[in-house]
Amino acid sequence: MKKFAVSVAAVIAAGALSAAPAAALQSTTFAEDTEDAKSVVSVRVDDSDAEDGVCTGTAIDPHWVITARHCVDAAAKPGGSVRIGQGDQQRVYKVDRHEIAPRGDIALLHTEQAMALDTFAELADEVPTGDVNIFGWSSDGSGGSTKLPSARAEIRGESPLALYEAPTALEVALKDGARIQPGDSGGAIFADGKVAAIMSAGLFEDPDNPTEEEMTSNAAVAVAPVADQVDWIRGVIGANDAMETGEASEPGDAAAEAPSEDSEGIWGTVGIAAGVAVLAAAGVWLLLRRRAA
Repeated sequence: MKKFAVSVAAVIAAGALSAAPAAALQSTTFAEDTEDAKSVVSVRVDDSDAEDGVCTGTAIDPHWVITARHCVDAAAKPGGSVRIGQGDQQRVYKVDRHEIAPRGDIALLHTEQAMALDTFAELADEVPTGDVNIFGWSSDGSGGSTKLPSARAEIRGESPLALYEAPTALEVALKDGARIQPGDSGGAIFADGKVAAIMSAGLFEDPDNPTEEEMTSNAAVAVAPVADQVDWIRGVIGANDAMETGEASEPGDAAAEAPSEDSEGIWGTVGIAAGVAVLAAAGVWLLLRRRAA
C-alpha cells in the first residue's frame, strides 16, 4: 500500500483529537555552524505556545520566516515569536503578522524587528530532486533547545499529500536512521544550499497497520515544494519593503492575493467532522508540536 498521511493541525487545534507526546528531529548528526543552519529558527505561532517552540521555520529575509501553513492555522491569532541561533547565542524576535500562501502548506511570519543574522536562506526556483538536507527544532529533539539536529535525506518522488490544493507534493526519506517527529512542521528541505520545500506531515508505511514506532516518529515525510509559491513569497516580501519605504503597492500584486473560498484546502472542502473520519481511516501523524485545546 502506498504511503499516505494527513496533516491534522486544524482538528487538533479544535480539540477533536489529542496529540501524542511531542518531540522533534531525532538524529545523531547536528548542524554545527553551517550557512544553512544559521537561518533555521524555532517558531512559536501563538503567544500561548511553549517558549521552546511548536514548529520550525527558516529566515529568508531580515523580517521574514517561511514555515508551514498548518502551523499558522493552529494559532488563535497572529503572534508568537521566533528563536534564532544555537547554544548560548540565541535571540528571540516577536512575530506580528502571518501571511498564508494562495496554495500549498506554506506560510510566512513577519517579525517586528529585523533578525540579526549574518546570512538569510535563498529560495529555490525549481522543484528539488535527489539528495537533500533537513533540520528540525524542538526541546524534545536529540539536541534539546540548544543544538539543532540535522539529517541527510533523499527525495523519492511525488506524494499524494498535496495539502491546501497544492499542485504537487514530494515524499522525502531520511537516511542514517534519522526520523522526523512533531516540532519539525515548517522545517526546510535544503537542496544545493537553498530552501526547496517545507515539511508537512509524517508518512506511515502502511496506514492500516502503523508500527508502534510510527506512532511517535517517521522515516519519511511529505513536503511542499517552495518553487510552486516562490513568486508569491517574493511578492509579499517586496510589497512589504515598498510599504516600509513609502512606495505604494499596486492593487492585485502578489502580496494582496489571498486564498479564495474555493482554495481553503481539505478542511474547507470536507469540513472538520468529515476530516476526522478521513484521518481515522487513513492513519495520521502530525509534525506540529501542540497540545489539544
